[in-house]
Amino acid sequence: MHTELSHALKAEKVLPFMNSPREGRRKGATATIVNDDTGNRITVRFRKPKGFKAVLVDLMTGSDNEESFSFLGTLSGEAVRISPKTRIASEKAQLAGVILNWTIRNAESDNLRTVRVLHSGSCGRCGRKLTVPESIDTGLGPECSKHHR
Repeated sequence: MHTELSHALKAEKVLPFMNSPREGRRKGATATIVNDDTGNRITVRFRKPKGFKAVLVDLMTGSDNEESFSFLGTLSGEAVRISPKTRIASEKAQLAGVILNWTIRNAESDNLRTVRVLHSGSCGRCGRKLTVPESIDTGLGPECSKHHR
């Protein structure tokens, strides 16, 4: 089910990617974790404000892939810890934490073969951030793909 255009991170690059957003960048680095067997996915953003030692993790909670992110918790070492200050519904926050921690634990094993960690790209037509796996794979967002022949 993988395409030649896939922006999937190699297994050994997953944790370094999550731990390496440039300090002080408000929007950080965005990734979509997709299970190819179920089609389920989550989009997360990793950011590191100036002076912070831990990487902050935000979960995409709405449809605007630039602004619809809510604080989830911190990534310290090789584990995501859900913050008691998160405003994400408890069940959704816990599920995101389980998915992230499972992905980190299994990043370098054969267990990750049906799960891809996709680095968000930009639409080749309009430049908007891409977070939907099919759009990341093709390089075009859903609206722009309608205009592409």
